[in-house]
Amino acid sequence: MDRELKVIVIVMIGENGGMSDQADTRAVFNIDCPCCGAQIMVDAASGAVVESRESVDPRKSASLSDAQQLLKEDSERIHDKYRQIVEADKVRESTMDKKFKEFFEKAKNEPHQKPVRDIDLD
Repeated sequence: MDRELKVIVIVMIGENGGMSDQADTRAVFNIDCPCCGAQIMVDAASGAVVESRESVDPRKSASLSDAQQLLKEDSERIHDKYRQIVEADKVRESTMDKKFKEFFEKAKNEPHQKPVRDIDLD
């Protein structure tokens, strides 16, 4: 799986740079971990971690009642799909029965003919 590391650079230029009125010069890297999803803010000048936030794992916050509800919905979806397949099969079966009876009656009403063989054509 191809994962991408997102880095956001925030640069504030101080009095020496002339662009900001703030006294200190700071560069902060905001890094999102591709594996665990944690966010880390690192000071570029010192290399120190300024702030870190753990990602929220949805499995940890889920309760058993939520899991039971998901299983119930999944079971209902499977049963609905099975009912649709059974209904489609019934419709197909009735259609095939109608065609069989139709062709059977047609064959019963027509006189039986022997098939023409190649040897009979000479």
